[in-house]
Parts: sequence; structure tokens; C-alpha cells
Amino acid sequence: MVRLADLVASEHMAAEVSTTSRQRFQDFLAEFRASVVLVPFDDSGGLFSTRLGGIRWIMAFSNEETLSRFLLMQHLYGERGYRAVLGARLLDAVAPAVPGPCGIALDAGSEDGSILPPVAGVVPEQATVEQRLRSKVNGSRGVSA
Repeated sequence: MVRLADLVASEHMAAEVSTTSRQRFQDFLAEFRASVVLVPFDDSGGLFSTRLGGIRWIMAFSNEETLSRFLLMQHLYGERGYRAVLGARLLDAVAPAVPGPCGIALDAGSEDGSILPPVAGVVPEQATVEQRLRSKVNGSRGVSA
């Protein structure tokens, strides 16, 4: 038998976990924005990225060791250059300049890998998935935003 007190306690605990998770992500986001990350170049000299689920993900790494491990896992041998970029610049300038939604994959392939998705509060509003979808729909109808 489920008691009302148990349901209320469970709901309260879920709200605390949600608040803690949000705060942890906000702390991570602030740290990323203030950090310099390494972004490898692709074969054409652009920033290395991949498309998954309709989203372009720029690959960024917190250090050379993690970057090297990723390149080896991808069978990308040999000397590959990279660019040191401030996290805030990736989110505020680079991601919005990419056609379509674009997020950042930090330390992909490592145990500490994280993503910064193209959503409000992470990238500028005009670069969010929602805004890009609205623009696409409005554009196909000939409506200006």
C-alpha cells in the first residue's frame, strides 16, 4: 500500500535531485565558458565535428592527452593540428555560425565526456534547436521571423 506521505517525500526528493543536477550543470557550464579547450582540425582545416541526430557537434578537449586518445580511437593517425579556443567563444560565436543546430562535445570518448547541447541557456537563443526549427518552418512557409 502506497501512503500519501511516501509519495510527497518521493516528489520532494526528486525536486531536490533536479535542483542539484541543474546547479551542477550550471557550475560545469560556467567552468567550460571560462576554460580554454582544444579543438582539432578536420581534413579540410575546419574545426573537427560530427553530425548526430540532426545536430552538429564540435569536438573539444580539455587537454592534449584526451585529444590524442580520441584521435587514436578514431584511427586518425599522424600529426593533426588543433586550435585553443575559449569555451565561451565556442558557445557564443562558433556554434551560432554553423548552419543548423550545433553543440559542443567535450572530451568525447573519455570517462569524463560531456555535452553542451544547443539549447537556451547554453548557446545564444538564435542558435538553439528550437529557434533553428522555427526558422526552418517559417522559412518554408515564406514567413519572416
